[in-house]
Amino acid sequence: MSIRTTLLRRTKAPSAPASILPPDPKTAVAGDLDSVLLALRASLLPHRRRLWVRRLVRRTWVALAAVVAAELVLWTLARFVPLESAPVIGAAIPVVGLAALLVAGVRARPQVGETALAIDAEARLGDRVSSALELAVGFPASAGPAPDGAASLDPSLAGDEAAETDRFIRRQRQDALSALRTVPSALFRPRVSHRPAAVALVAMLALTPVILLPNPQDAAIAQQRQVREAAERQADRIDRVADELGTKSQDPNDPRTRLAQELRDLARQLRERPNDLDANLARLGTIENDVRTQIDPANEQRASSLTSLNRALSSAATGKPEANRDGDPEKARDDLKDLGDKLDQLTPEQQRDLARQLAELGATASQADGAAGTALRDAAQSLAQGDTKGARSALARLGESLTGAARRVTVTRDLSTAASRLQDARRDLADAGRPATPGQTGQGQPGQGQAQGQGSPRPGQGQGQGSPGASQGTGQGQGQGQGQGQGQGQGQGQGQGQGQGQGQGQGQGQGAIGGGGSNARSLGSGIGGNGLPAGPTNPNRPSQLGADLSSVFAPFDRVGKPGDPSYVAGTGGDGQTQQGNQTGSGSNNGTLTPYQQVFTEFERYAQTSLDRGYIPLSVKDYVRDYFSSLGPKP
Repeated sequence: MSIRTTLLRRTKAPSAPASILPPDPKTAVAGDLDSVLLALRASLLPHRRRLWVRRLVRRTWVALAAVVAAELVLWTLARFVPLESAPVIGAAIPVVGLAALLVAGVRARPQVGETALAIDAEARLGDRVSSALELAVGFPASAGPAPDGAASLDPSLAGDEAAETDRFIRRQRQDALSALRTVPSALFRPRVSHRPAAVALVAMLALTPVILLPNPQDAAIAQQRQVREAAERQADRIDRVADELGTKSQDPNDPRTRLAQELRDLARQLRERPNDLDANLARLGTIENDVRTQIDPANEQRASSLTSLNRALSSAATGKPEANRDGDPEKARDDLKDLGDKLDQLTPEQQRDLARQLAELGATASQADGAAGTALRDAAQSLAQGDTKGARSALARLGESLTGAARRVTVTRDLSTAASRLQDARRDLADAGRPATPGQTGQGQPGQGQAQGQGSPRPGQGQGQGSPGASQGTGQGQGQGQGQGQGQGQGQGQGQGQGQGQGQGQGQGQGAIGGGGSNARSLGSGIGGNGLPAGPTNPNRPSQLGADLSSVFAPFDRVGKPGDPSYVAGTGGDGQTQQGNQTGSGSNNGTLTPYQQVFTEFERYAQTSLDRGYIPLSVKDYVRDYFSSLGPKP
């Protein structure tokens, strides 16, 4: 290849610098290089670093413009669409931009040939430097050290064409080095990229109000987060209900087992799709309605009758009035079994007496369970006819009926409890999906009333209703209290004395409650808490009752505690009437009890009744608030 061919090739394609990029002689030529060529390459290295800095600056401007523009698009979109992940995406955009800048910066590092072309173009050296590099690679023999530097440059020593070419290349290389040394060091100083800088500036100006002004989607995002958190809480609650039901029965035909599986599926749906509020509420409502259809409204009446029947049957079977005081069906079944084993030992008169006692329990047995009523009637008839074998079989069926009825009562109670908890879960989930609205604020005014008479009046409780909203509202409250006492005594012969009295007071005040939104107990209505009635204006006793008067009528020893089944034992028949008129002194029967001692019993029974029966949410709130207001203060 001649030097003419090489130069002609360079001049034919001046518009395609990428295809004629001069290679680096140090990597393309084997062996030692000419000292002038090494000096030329060394002079290119500082310019190469400065050219790299310029490219980095330009790419930094481009990356900055891209990052700011992306942030502008993101936060503008976030003002129209609730994007909860917008802060995370906004923080990730600069990180991605920085990573892209690092990659672009590494790839933008110029080669020696690129530096030579850039110097020739901006310093107007006429391709001197790039030609010197290409000639060194194109003629490797001329890239090495000259055998005799003076002879190689002396034209008088010209021999053949190869020597002339070598001499020309070395003179051109020397000329390129001289020209390169005249290039100023600030040739490649960094410059501002006007278009990326303008884009970045405009995007920053537009982004400032977008970020600083309140975002209308923040409320929607907060509501979505609240719905998810509520869904997670309700999923945990439903899982606990399912676990409780699962531990009580493993029978696949037991409705509690089927309900436990449905509740686990519901909890999984709440965790997998917490934002699908409508679907979750619909599924909750469907399961709750299905459970309600399986609940016997008269279950508690049946339970009370069953307890009374168990107690009476045990008493009749053992002859002990105090037998089976708790009304345990298992104990009653065992007593009936023992009775069946002893039937042959009873006299006909004892069998008839036992048949009469069983017949008297027929109505209670029929109310408790139909199968139990039938078995009891068969047992009574068999005993009356002296059929001990038939009576024994009927008593065995009666015992099984009692335990079966008790299981059904327990199942119904468990289903009622689960339905009540599902109701609470549905309410809490629905409250989380309602937008928060400011409520009203206000103060209750104490009421005044009048009271007269004798007795132990209790302080009245007040309640009121208001409609929370943007405007101010009022509510009304009223309270009343009453008390009575009675005594009974016995003197000579028969006689009784009685004293009674009552007092009451009324008061009303106005007030409205604060609150509302998703944290309110009942959206759309409020229960006043500040309007308690004051004491009587013309009292015949202090309005602040002391410890000796703060009592309630609670004869637990005679009528039982709250929740205990009520029953009436006895036999029917015609009695005799005797009139008399005796006088005597009454005595304190001790039925007035400090309410602090019995408050817990009544509150526990009320909470149990709320869980077992279908009671509207608003009524549940009234009951809970009522007992909260009555709670003994420490």
